[in-house]
Amino acid sequence: MSSRPSFRIALRTLALGLIVAHAHAADDTDAGAGRIDQLKAEAKHLRDQAETTFQAAESSCYGRFMVNRCIDQAKQARLDAIRSARELESEARKLELAERQRAAAEVMQTNPGAPLTPASPSPAADAVITPTPEAERLRADRERVADQAETDARAAQAAKDVERARERSKADAAAAQRAEQAARERARYEERIREYEEKKARDAAGR
Repeated sequence: MSSRPSFRIALRTLALGLIVAHAHAADDTDAGAGRIDQLKAEAKHLRDQAETTFQAAESSCYGRFMVNRCIDQAKQARLDAIRSARELESEARKLELAERQRAAAEVMQTNPGAPLTPASPSPAADAVITPTPEAERLRADRERVADQAETDARAAQAAKDVERARERSKADAAAAQRAEQAARERARYEERIREYEEKKARDAAGR
């Protein structure tokens, strides 16, 4: 898992493509409400795709050995995509503010006495999003399942290692037993040869 997952590359490519496409059109003063709606829609699409991709990636992580590392990479990929979506949303907010200021300026030109109170922009694109208790509970459940899966994987690997060591021990004991049996057979054979030679010597001496 030394390289980043393909889902992360796909999300980043999509996000960069959207941002670059809109950067070329940033000076278009005639974009209007249609451009703002398009930016918002594409930001929502990017967020939805990031979440969908993360869910699929997270599920696949449970089939790998380093579960937590895989999930962390999936979370980082989702965060990168969400940051890109926020950039699109920030651009939409800037265009909205520009539209409101332009409309206020037109009102002032046609009715100089009208109060000028342009609306404030939306919160900054990098504002911290506070997760809901339900989201926190789901996150904690996923992490607990991931930790348990990794613990189970390690325990299974340890059991396999113990079984392999036991099999090696049995094989070594069997080899030692075969060597000992062969040594005994060789000793008996040599003893028979010695007895045979002694008998021949006695027979020869008695003639």
